[in-house]
Parts: sequence; C-alpha cells; structure tokens
Amino acid sequence: MRMTHQQIRKTFQDYFAESGHLIIPSFSLIPVDDPTLLVINSGMAPLKSYFTGEKSPPRKRLCDIQKCVRTKDIESVGDSHHLTFFEMMGNWSIGDYFKQEAIALAWKMIKEVFGFDVSRIYVTVYGGDANLSDIPPDDESHEIWTKFVDPARIIPLDAESNFWGPTGETGPCGPCTEIFIDRGPENGCRKTTCGPACGCGRFLEIWNAGVFMQYHLHENGQFTELPFKNVDAGAGLERFALILQETGSVYETDLFGPIIEVLISGTNLNSGCKSIRIVADHVRCAAFMLADGIVPANTRREYVLRRIIRKGLLHANLTEIESGKLLLAADATVELFRQQYPELGTSQEKIRSVLTAETNTFGKVLKRGLKEFERIAGHAGSIVSGEDAFKLHDALGFPLELTKELAQTRGLSVDENEFNVRLEQQKQRSRQSR
Repeated sequence: MRMTHQQIRKTFQDYFAESGHLIIPSFSLIPVDDPTLLVINSGMAPLKSYFTGEKSPPRKRLCDIQKCVRTKDIESVGDSHHLTFFEMMGNWSIGDYFKQEAIALAWKMIKEVFGFDVSRIYVTVYGGDANLSDIPPDDESHEIWTKFVDPARIIPLDAESNFWGPTGETGPCGPCTEIFIDRGPENGCRKTTCGPACGCGRFLEIWNAGVFMQYHLHENGQFTELPFKNVDAGAGLERFALILQETGSVYETDLFGPIIEVLISGTNLNSGCKSIRIVADHVRCAAFMLADGIVPANTRREYVLRRIIRKGLLHANLTEIESGKLLLAADATVELFRQQYPELGTSQEKIRSVLTAETNTFGKVLKRGLKEFERIAGHAGSIVSGEDAFKLHDALGFPLELTKELAQTRGLSVDENEFNVRLEQQKQRSRQSR
C-alpha cells in the first residue's frame, strides 16, 4: 500500500484515536526539567514524568509524532535508514493496557491498517541477560506473539537489543519487543545466519511494538518496580515510508525527495551519493533544531547543532556542492514540513541567517583544514597520528570529529588515544600558566 508521509501520519493517528488514545502534539527538541538529556532523543523522553508518577497525564492512553534527534549512530548516517533527525510515531499506555493489548494493537495495525506483507515479518523479545540477572526473560511476550507469528520467527535477544532505557542515566525502563521486516537477501550480507540481530540492513526494525516499562533504574544501578505498568511503543515514520513507498532507502522517500533534488540539481550526483545524503540529513536536522530555539555554540546541545552543521558543510565541500545550496535545502525542508510543524515557517529567516553565519565562520577553517589534511594523508599510511590530528585541532581549529570523518573517506583511522593525551597536556599547561 503506497502512502505519502502525510497519509502515514494520518493513518497512524486515526487508528490510535479510534482505540481511545488522546492525540497530543510533538514536544520541543529541548528537554524540560531533564538534565540527563541534551536533546529529545525518543518519543518517550518528554513523557517521562507521566511514567514515574510525578505528573498526571491528560489521559492514560496517548499518541503523538515526536521530533527526535539522535547522534549515537551519526557515523551510520547515509546508509539506507540511519538519520540524526527523525519523527517517532508513538502510542503510550500509562497504567492502562500492557503486553497483551499492546501486541494485539501492533499486529492489527501492521497487518490490516498499513497492509505490510506479514510473511516477511519477524519479531524479537527479551530473552534474558547474564548482566541483568535480576530481570527475567520476557516469556509472556513470547507466548502472546505465538498467536500471530510463526514461532520460528520470534527471536529472543539479550539486553543490548531488547531491554530499553532509560532515556538518561536513570528512570523508567523495561524489556521490549520489536517488529522487523525482511527486505530480502539482496539488501544484506547473504549469510545463512542472517536475522534480525544482524546489522547488515536486510532486516529492518520498523516498530518497537512495546517497551514494557515496569522498572526504575536508580543511580546506584538497582532496579525497582514502578508503581504501575506502562507501554511505550514507537515506529519511525521514515522507515514506514521506506517500506510503504517501496524505495531502497529513506533518502528516496517523499520525506527527502525535494531536499535532495535541490542539492543535486545541476550536478552529476544522485540520491545514492553518501555525502549528498549526509548533507540532506544534517540540513534537515539543523533546521528543526534552530526552529526550536537551539543556536550553535561550543557547549552541550548547542555543540550538537554546530557539529551537525559543520559535518554537513564538510560533505558539501567534498562533493563540490555550493554552500548556497544548503540554504535552498533548508528552504525545501521548511516547505516540506511547515504544515505539520508551523515553527519552521516562522523561523525560516532565522534558519537561513544562522546557516549563513556558520558557513562564513567555518568556511575558512574548513578550507585550511582540508588542505592540511591532504598533506597529512599523503604520509599517514593507514593511521592519522594523534599528533597530526591535534595540530589540525589546535592550530587550525579543525575538530577531531571532522578529521575522523575525512580519514574514514580515505579508509584511514585516527589515533584518538594519542590525540587525547596531547589535548590533556595542553589543558595542564593552560592551568599552570593561569
């Protein structure tokens, strides 16, 4: 069933509204009263106080499409499905339904509402973990899934894969069950052992059908039971679009099409170019962060934004894309999403102004850094020394993460340990001089 991104949003929200969920708007990307987060990185994060019982929700069943920024996988951006900014379609039960109804709701939506090919569906459940000896395997979810899915396609995995949370260092958490779709062997490693636990890309997670939040992780590392049981379920809009629009990647969906078209216009490049994908993702992410009041700087969430903009500028430079096209890509982002997120429209001039300022400020540093890196790479062998990486950082203001990014494009690595040693030595000299 081919759907536009607007149709996917509406279908998702209508389904859960009919199931008694209150539709709420997305929260800002800036966390409120949560020092454990720099930016909102999941649909559940702004609702944490509801799950802990600190605040009362407007209804026990909620549904939203939350703006999220996640940089944990930033090195993977540009493949078929990893992004920095994404929209998380979420449904929540706060002391209401639990595993049985959550799984039934998920299955009905996957099979009947969106019409996914269920012969390609696999699910994972928490199978226990020696490192979480206090948390038993989630045999209940496994048993519930057998009513819908062939038991051979129900895969128990460890805590790294199927125990979710908390969103910060402490807070609500619990076992989860995830839904994957098999995209076919041509999209993966082709090994006979390939499955949902393989990271090759063949099996794509499309929905965390339920984080069953029944525990609270404390600062001392201990788990206690929450006062009531909750469900946090989330599906990435971009991944739904990838499958429902039958594309090879999220960058070929209508969530990116107009942005990428602006970038590649007049060039020989296409949407398969990794650098073009990175520029499109990072401009889109920067526009949303700027619209929510985050401005580039050198600390905390402000540096997250600055890092994203600079990496976008680097890849624009590598593909010889004019910096002015970043403004056009930002404009395309505003036009594409302003209906769902009016704050983009009201912030359009600010977005253009900040991107222009960052381009002008960092452009000279980038040009000098690229020239010096070319010299370094000529004698680096397979590793860029920590000394050379530090010189780029210290003398030219060229960030380590961009040196690593450039090194990766050449098949090189960077000696980060030596870099950190030299950085610490510099800090000690600075303290002594003061």
